[in-house]
Amino acid sequence: MQLRSAPHFADAALPDDLLIQAMAATSEISLITDARQNILHVSDSFIAITGYGRDEALGRNCRMLQGPGTNPETTAAIRGALAAGEDFNGEILNYRKDGSAFWNALRITPLRSGNGVITHFVSVQRDINTRMALLEQLRFQALHDSVTGLPNRIAMGTRLDELFSAGAHPEVTSAVGVIGLDDFRTVNNTHGHATGDALLKEWAARLQGRLRDEDFLGRMGGDEFVLILKDVVRETVHLDLPRILERLHEAVESPFLVNGESVRIGMSLGVALFPEDGLDAASLLKSADTALSDVKIRKRKRNLWWELAGEVPVVEGAVVDSMLHHRLNESLRTSVVPLDEYRLALFDDGLEMHVQPVIDLRDGSVRLVEALARLRLPDGRLTSPDEFLAHLGRTDLDHLFTAMLEKALSQLAVWDVQGLSLDISVNLPPATLLEPGLALLIEQALNRSGIAPQRLGLELLESETLEWECQRHALQELTRLGVGISMDDLGAGYSSLKRLSSLPFKAIKLDRDLLAGIRHKPPETLSLIATLIQMGRDFRMTVVVEGLEDEGVAEAAAILGATLGQGYYFSRPMPAADAAAWVAHFGYPLRTHHFRTHLGALAYHWQFARLGSPHPRTVGDCPLTAFLSRMSPPADVERWHAQQHDARAIHPGAGRLLVDWFVRQIRDDMEAADMLAGRTAP
Repeated sequence: MQLRSAPHFADAALPDDLLIQAMAATSEISLITDARQNILHVSDSFIAITGYGRDEALGRNCRMLQGPGTNPETTAAIRGALAAGEDFNGEILNYRKDGSAFWNALRITPLRSGNGVITHFVSVQRDINTRMALLEQLRFQALHDSVTGLPNRIAMGTRLDELFSAGAHPEVTSAVGVIGLDDFRTVNNTHGHATGDALLKEWAARLQGRLRDEDFLGRMGGDEFVLILKDVVRETVHLDLPRILERLHEAVESPFLVNGESVRIGMSLGVALFPEDGLDAASLLKSADTALSDVKIRKRKRNLWWELAGEVPVVEGAVVDSMLHHRLNESLRTSVVPLDEYRLALFDDGLEMHVQPVIDLRDGSVRLVEALARLRLPDGRLTSPDEFLAHLGRTDLDHLFTAMLEKALSQLAVWDVQGLSLDISVNLPPATLLEPGLALLIEQALNRSGIAPQRLGLELLESETLEWECQRHALQELTRLGVGISMDDLGAGYSSLKRLSSLPFKAIKLDRDLLAGIRHKPPETLSLIATLIQMGRDFRMTVVVEGLEDEGVAEAAAILGATLGQGYYFSRPMPAADAAAWVAHFGYPLRTHHFRTHLGALAYHWQFARLGSPHPRTVGDCPLTAFLSRMSPPADVERWHAQQHDARAIHPGAGRLLVDWFVRQIRDDMEAADMLAGRTAP
């Protein structure tokens, strides 16, 4: 690319190629456009973060990154600044090629020719996804109750101010109610506050699912809540209001299972109309609270669960709440083996190499396998590292690595002859890095086998303690050799960030234990995995997710943007001799925009909900639409989903409800699977 007017330095033009190299080297997403804002150059960072290839971006307008959640005021400000030839600094929500959202801190600077005419625009963009997700979380926390997720007093005050600022309307009225839960204190005293909190959360979800789009439910504190019902037609209020409230009462007409016990609560409601029963928040809430006290007094004898300030509508009342917790039983198999037998197997031809394929989660290709050591004991039993590593000394571990390296490289040569081109990774004990001449040993092994260094990866356990200065030199030597170094089991130790920033790792493998609680705490686990994947992007490292043991976890990892994955869902470790046939018959079962599990669906929705972003596609083209149509969910769920496609992004509560519904389905699926496993266990 030739710039028509490059920046000048000391009366000399800065060479175009030097400028482009400088732009490409920056860690920020950078691009250059012509005066019509068509892209002429993109940096490597732009390609890595947006997912668009260079050829896909060149010649297109920067608006290619914008989507339904992009703030129109921000885009208008950008257009205004560019039209005026001024700098722009701001933040904007953009979308990657795969449809996932990310936030940019954006700076655009115009470049001018010698006579002052704008010839180009230089754009520098920083990925601030993590910061914006945190801000969205803090914003939500500031306006919502931590237990139920309902709007808090601050949000309630804002909603009431909106009601009063609109003023009274001659044709419609609004109702402000105060809800109190009956017998809730008994639940707290009997079962404990943790159980009470679980009940409140479930009750809030049930009630929210029965509200109309324009209605509001917030928590005042304890077991009292504020309800705002907008735009009830005055002429038919005597019919419409009881019908609306009768639907709300369905939330307590089936029991809640809490800790395996059936628990019933009731609810009472006092309702005041605006402006009939008050012209401000204080008077309306006082009228509603008085009505609530009256109806609670008759709790044991009443036919009504709610009371309108000044009169008593006729509505039925009842109650209940329940939540089932399951117990997970694990059985551990232990075996006793004489310690000398492990070393005997290692040094007496008992070492065998198994491999586990690593799947490219973007396209399903298999270009890498991990070499896994197995020891065949004298009695014929095959043992894994979990059993034998603890019984090997440092010299034994050095021998294990050397022997596995030879087996791995020899196997690559065999596969090459068979027409199968794969790379392979071998586990490297951190202590082995202290061995003098390690790089030379590996180089000689590569030369003997005729394998290019780039096809060999070495996985260094993150959970082991590194002696920094001693081992840094060895890692740098291996990097210069061309061998790839990856940090294994990221998240199992305590010094990950320090190592990632100071040592020459090319890949990180997320510890399988990070996924262990994904069905107990799905949003929290998704947040952790997404953060680590983003950290890998920031460090320009390949991210491998281990422990993909079933379809749901595999779908979630792929949707969150993990590059590679391995686990029992794709393949268990197998003898190296079986790998060629396995690869030939492997069919990739995942599709990023076609998921089959509640966990995959949650991962898709959560990636937008965490940023307060609407879903980018139309409802008809959204993969959640196809998924929900197969699940036949309640109508409320489909309504919450439809609200996520509102480009105004004004339904954050619906997004939260949709997350909570998916979480309940995931836990129900887990409980059903556990029960089935219990019935079929021998």
